[in-house]
Amino acid sequence: MPGSRARQAPSVTDSVLIIGGGVAGLTTALACAEAGGRAIVVERDAVVGGKLAAAMTEKSSVGASIDGVPIPKLATLESNDNIEIITLADVQEIDGRPGNFEVTIRERQRFVTEDCTRCNHCRPVCPVVKPNEHDAGLSYRKAIYTPLSETLPQAFVIDIDACLNTPPNYLPCNRCTEVCDDDAIFFDLPPERTHHRQVGAVVIAAGFGLAPEGSATERGYGEYADVVTTAEMERLLTAPGPTGGFAARPSNEEYAERVLFVINDLTPFTIGTVTSQVRRLQLQDVGDIALLLTFQPGQGEQDSLLPRLPPGLTCSHGLLRKIETSDAGKLKVTYADLTSSRIPEEEFDLVVLGTDARPVSGLDLLAGTLGVDLAGSGYVARPDAEHPCASSRAGIYVAGGAGGPVILDNAVAEARAAAAAALAHLDPRLLGEGHTPVAQPVAPPAAAGLTEVELQARIERALFAMLETSE
Repeated sequence: MPGSRARQAPSVTDSVLIIGGGVAGLTTALACAEAGGRAIVVERDAVVGGKLAAAMTEKSSVGASIDGVPIPKLATLESNDNIEIITLADVQEIDGRPGNFEVTIRERQRFVTEDCTRCNHCRPVCPVVKPNEHDAGLSYRKAIYTPLSETLPQAFVIDIDACLNTPPNYLPCNRCTEVCDDDAIFFDLPPERTHHRQVGAVVIAAGFGLAPEGSATERGYGEYADVVTTAEMERLLTAPGPTGGFAARPSNEEYAERVLFVINDLTPFTIGTVTSQVRRLQLQDVGDIALLLTFQPGQGEQDSLLPRLPPGLTCSHGLLRKIETSDAGKLKVTYADLTSSRIPEEEFDLVVLGTDARPVSGLDLLAGTLGVDLAGSGYVARPDAEHPCASSRAGIYVAGGAGGPVILDNAVAEARAAAAAALAHLDPRLLGEGHTPVAQPVAPPAAAGLTEVELQARIERALFAMLETSE
């Protein structure tokens, strides 16, 4: 929980703490670093990139952007000396005020050092097999693994909870240590370590979670390999990945010719997801793409979004009744058409189920640690309509999915806005010559109501601005 220290000495910092290493967090980090500030990225996963980690590699099929929206590249992040990345980590405590936060970060052990050259000798001999979360469960990994062919950090990592060497029973299995040419695997390393950082501002970019809409198992998910979610389709369409970036059927790796999207709720986020995936399917010459909307037509709010659907779709309103395998080995879909009272049966190569966005797990605990409010939806609250990147606590900002479901271009725009707001809390003398300070996004309270610490912070900002002008 936030500390209650009554007074802190004036300080000078050039650092911003960014919680989350997905596209929003990494875009924020690059924006801060390019302005001359120092970005400290805390990511709870073993590598950065989040849902778009594969797209950030040099070998990615999407190039430098997705749908025209630029995405960070791992090589650029790795080569920037102003960016520090701490993975397998979370924020344990924060104390202080805007311009002078003291943060405690816990980093869990990888058990594989930076000496790892990714020789890959360890992975084949590991006996533990787990679904690969970075491939949306469409492929498998070992207990010692790298989730993708190119990652940041580059070293392999050991999932110690799955490993047969789980403490305190070290070395009942030592296959990986026996074959490691780099001598980079050590099970006797401390299980975690603590970092302390002084930062001027914090940006929450923890992302959001995804889950299949409604009861996916009743619609063939988990029973038929070719029934996938939009999250899994994203991985199919991005190389490097399970199918090399092509819309291949997981059941037999054949290219799909007919694809059906099944959507329960039409929202701007859903439309953004479907539009992006349909466009990429069309670029792969998948010409027969259908959309089944499982709600009654005439619902004003959802109907108003229909014109925003991408062209080239065959759109129907219907209730999905059954998915089964046809004699031709395809998926036979039966649904009740809500506009004609018919019960059509059609065959598709792939059926894609829409996913619901939800707050990422642990966001409530993070909010408690940072001392920020959550909205009724469970996302980080944004109480200032004029400055949507501001949270309920001064100096702490939100970008991307931590504040609610958001499509890629909006996530990037929010990340840049949050970076600009965070940079305003740093000493401008420490930033690059080309950086232009922006006004604080949250209006300060009247001077008569300021505490001693808040008044001190305002005086410091005014002095810094005067010094910059005089120089």
